[in-house]
Amino acid sequence: MEKIPKLRFPEFSEDWTPERCDYYLKRVSIPVDVEPERMYREIGIRSHGRGVFHKEPVRGTDLGAKRVFQVVPNSLAFNIVFAWEQALAKLSEAEAGLIASHRFPMFVSKDERSDLNFFRYFFLRPRGKYLLELASPGGAGRNKTLGQNNFAELNVTAPKFPEQQKIATFLATVDEKIEQLTREKALLEDYIKGCMQKLFSQEVRFKDDQDKDFPDWEELLVGDVFGWVRTNSLSREKLSLEATGEVQNIHYGDIHTKFGPNFHQTDEPVPYIKGSIRADFNVSDFCRVGDVVIADASEDYADIGKAIEVVETSETPLVAGLHTYIARPKGKKLATGFSGYLLRSQSMRRQIMRIAQGISVLGVSKGNLEKLKLHLPHPEEQKKIAGFLSSIDRRIDMVSKELNKAQEFKKGLLQQMFV
Repeated sequence: MEKIPKLRFPEFSEDWTPERCDYYLKRVSIPVDVEPERMYREIGIRSHGRGVFHKEPVRGTDLGAKRVFQVVPNSLAFNIVFAWEQALAKLSEAEAGLIASHRFPMFVSKDERSDLNFFRYFFLRPRGKYLLELASPGGAGRNKTLGQNNFAELNVTAPKFPEQQKIATFLATVDEKIEQLTREKALLEDYIKGCMQKLFSQEVRFKDDQDKDFPDWEELLVGDVFGWVRTNSLSREKLSLEATGEVQNIHYGDIHTKFGPNFHQTDEPVPYIKGSIRADFNVSDFCRVGDVVIADASEDYADIGKAIEVVETSETPLVAGLHTYIARPKGKKLATGFSGYLLRSQSMRRQIMRIAQGISVLGVSKGNLEKLKLHLPHPEEQKKIAGFLSSIDRRIDMVSKELNKAQEFKKGLLQQMFV
């Protein structure tokens, strides 16, 4: 095994040395003598490095005969049942005064040889996961328990304390950026959700360009506003992100997980139909600007009937596949970009959920969709609503891309700054 990382701070040149894990980490456990009437709060640790959480307070009598220990702030703790899934966390002063069961062993630096933040990052790498799996013998799931002796005997290759500290500090700054972008994205998502609620409930209305009120909104049925276009039944196995055909295909699963209300074909990773040619389809089957593509099946209510509006197409023909409907606008009652938001508004989502049928898999029919009520503002007001909401969505998309870059950057650092 190499003894120096690929990416390193220039002031360090010594080889990294392999040692047993207990050369760096020392277990600390302070038993708690539980008082029956006192309130206690336990910690839990999430898998995949997602940190610590605090459980609801319980009375001492409710702990029964469970062995519990004082939480040691600034220690490195593991969940022995899911250590193989990287359930570990660096505890902080926020955990002072809390307790932990025997399933959450805590470790501190042994003879000041280790920076605990460094070792947190160490075990969050793929190599760290492999080592934790080695130290967790057993079958699957809850049978794979971190053995204390196995953990102590793990072969760990690390630098001296000053280099550990510098690596951990640098990675912490990357984490701060990731946390900042995550918070910003969440705030923007909450903001657009609130704006949609106010706009589609008509609590907030736009004025026209002369600062006058727009006309009252018109109530129509989906069937009055949209007609249906043929879709195909191709499964994911027939699709490829590589350009192995001439026609792209919208899959219902991507509506559930990837695409926003307004769909730009040139910006989205739309798969191709393997071996397809343009002549395989009628021209009328190809998606057009203004078309709405609806996912007609889902395993849960959150995604049933979820829709996207095609607001931009490329030269590549685009169709919609398995478990989708294409609704094409009739006439000129809709402004481009409005339908995608309208069909994701709370009032429309509630209507769609009410018509969903099924047990393990939910579905919606065209006939029932046609009976849903739409409340449509004047097309010029639609443009203002769509323009406002899409500007927020563009900001969310920009932050999401920055967040993905930061996460990929961190992933690369974890691969190259360790041995």
